Amino acid sequence: MEHTNNTKTLKINASVCDARQVKESTLAAYDAIEINTALLLADSASQELLHQYPVTCNATQTLDVSGDVKVSQINGRKELGPGTSAPTSPTFLMVNGVLDIAPGAEAALSGYVGIQVNGQVICPESLSGLLSGTTVNGEIEVYPDDCIRLKRTAVLDRTFALRARQGARYFARRRVVALAKDIDFNKLADMQVSFVTRELLVAESLAEAAIPLFSPDTEITVLPDGCAYVGDDAKLEESLIRRWGGKLYINGDLILDQSSAPWLEQVSFLQVNGDILAPKSLSGAVCAVAGSYHKLRIIGGLLIRDKISVTVDRAMLESAPDGVTLTDCVTVQLRPDVTPELIRQRLVSVVDCVDVLCSDEQRSAVELVSENVVDIGESEEKGIFSLLREKCKTINAVSYKL
Repeated sequence: MEHTNNTKTLKINASVCDARQVKESTLAAYDAIEINTALLLADSASQELLHQYPVTCNATQTLDVSGDVKVSQINGRKELGPGTSAPTSPTFLMVNGVLDIAPGAEAALSGYVGIQVNGQVICPESLSGLLSGTTVNGEIEVYPDDCIRLKRTAVLDRTFALRARQGARYFARRRVVALAKDIDFNKLADMQVSFVTRELLVAESLAEAAIPLFSPDTEITVLPDGCAYVGDDAKLEESLIRRWGGKLYINGDLILDQSSAPWLEQVSFLQVNGDILAPKSLSGAVCAVAGSYHKLRIIGGLLIRDKISVTVDRAMLESAPDGVTLTDCVTVQLRPDVTPELIRQRLVSVVDCVDVLCSDEQRSAVELVSENVVDIGESEEKGIFSLLREKCKTINAVSYKL
């Protein structure tokens, strides 16, 4: 298809696009229409009209409805339980986040003409059959009806036994962490308490009393007494050691730089449920301590991460003798004074970034150190694409009526 400067296009990006009242005059005003939506509302008349014109529709779900159907859109968490009222008029429920369903939510579930979840559904086993008409772009987590739900990762301490209910079953979606030395599992056993979870992290001295209380399919990891659970990415530095000590379970990535060296000497046990990011000079020492980890990633002595925009110039690279690593950044701009030779010498890696803006001369050197980068090249767009953009009307909206 040949494009000219007179081409008029309409691009609609919306979570919900309601096309039921579309007019022929609207469609005829454009040479091309592109609809990107999670939910397209249409009836037989509007669908027939859309097919008569150059309309490209990328919809996760198309709902064929006539009349006045309301769309209830929730961004975040939506809870349905026995006390939740069903909608009083025809309603389609869209959840961008988590749909949390409790036992007794049958009436609330059946009250919707349809449900779409972009995220996660948490549902009791008894109601999982009612999800057959639900579109889920994500994960469905089913839990036993008779369980008391804990946090996704439940970290137990001595107070848990004081508050536990006689004969109760407890459910944690991901794991139970039992490392505090004063958790009384013998008392919990006397109370006939049990746990349902995927994984148990348990201190060695507690393992014998704790393990019988967990379901047989639970993955068991026994950790040394005194080991601390760190529930996110961490950097090996003074504050980490002073707070948690030298026995560490890191549930995320562990980052080291040159300043980590004296604190690494104080680590006697290390398990990383993620990657280790370390400069080459420390990689051997940290791997000797770490009992397990997903992957070792060699990084520069200067680590720049989670930035919207980063400018890399000659001075930055020359002042980093152990090199530079850029990770999880949106836009990386290389200045003209950065030579390909300097890139090869000092730019250790560019990982999980969106755009790296560089000259053609710099590009091949950048590509050698890049991983999971969307686009590498010139910053200015030229030619037919920029001309097309000038004639393209783009609409970004949560909900849009065509």
